[in-house]
Amino acid sequence: MGKLSHIERTAHEPRGQARHSLLIDHITQVTPTIRLFRLSVSPEDRIGFLPGQWVDLYPPQHTGIAKPGGFTLTSAPSLASHGCGSPHLELAVQHSPDNPVAAYLFRPAEQLLRTPVSVRIGGSFVFPPPRSGPAPLRRVVFVAGGMGVNPMMSMLSHIAELGLCQQQQQQQEEEEEEAEEGEEEGRNRAQFHDLEVKLLYSFKESASTPTGAAASQQAAGDGTATGGDGGRGRGGSEKDAADGRGILFLDRIAELFGSGRLNGGVQLFLTSGAGERRPAAAEGPSSPPVLASCEAGHVSVVRRRMTVRDVEEAIGSDKASAVVYICGVPTMTDEFVQALVSPDGLGLRKDQVLFEKWW
Repeated sequence: MGKLSHIERTAHEPRGQARHSLLIDHITQVTPTIRLFRLSVSPEDRIGFLPGQWVDLYPPQHTGIAKPGGFTLTSAPSLASHGCGSPHLELAVQHSPDNPVAAYLFRPAEQLLRTPVSVRIGGSFVFPPPRSGPAPLRRVVFVAGGMGVNPMMSMLSHIAELGLCQQQQQQQEEEEEEAEEGEEEGRNRAQFHDLEVKLLYSFKESASTPTGAAASQQAAGDGTATGGDGGRGRGGSEKDAADGRGILFLDRIAELFGSGRLNGGVQLFLTSGAGERRPAAAEGPSSPPVLASCEAGHVSVVRRRMTVRDVEEAIGSDKASAVVYICGVPTMTDEFVQALVSPDGLGLRKDQVLFEKWW
């Protein structure tokens, strides 16, 4: 049996009926194998989506590619609104010669710029999460393996925006009415401003991972064909799509925490891949940080594989008020989900552990 296509693998997932026609407006070569696309929304169109959703992306008919490819939205939903000035969707696409749509999107950039694609929104791996327990949501733990960070980039940006908006609203209300601090204060506190967010991000280094000046040039758009205003907006810019080590979205995420728009921090797990020992799930942290933390200590780095115990420590003792999002390769995702929901493991409710696998 051949490998399932995106449309076959996600047949059970909810998806919209509308097909939206967009233009490829900006392309950034983030690393040798990852491109960031900005797709502009026409003035006549209205696109809504939830953080974490993906698109069925259809290339132009003349390509002869009949089945769509699936790519996760990495921008916040607000950036698709016409109120943001230049409404667009953002996608991070990994080079995959066996995927016809991904292969098409890795044609020379000058052949793709200002050309149309059409998309349909889908997916159920979204924020905010469904909640059945009585405890309020106080902590979100994101667990990302490689390209699994893509949906979380959208979610983190969305949470940061909501927290900032609600903080500003709260400050305005306090200026207008400086009274009643008792029980009313708790009810009026910004839901997402006080939310604690933890990101556990595993990234495999390779010989092709850029370092030093080469990485800085790539992150700045060196060798890319671009259009529009350079991609800056509330969701970040193409320039911060990778850090100096080619780690996807790390600088953008670190800025969200470092600026105070997100409350919490990031733990980055750097692995070398081939020949590296994978510790058992029961093992805990053993390697000290080997790289300097950035953004005032909001990012710590260890050179080893992530374990289930790392996730358990991020959740903390107040399990009832936490939710965990996991996105990675199937083996990693299955292992972590099983350990977190098993009665013999952490024993979380199933609605507290949301996951999506990428191939």
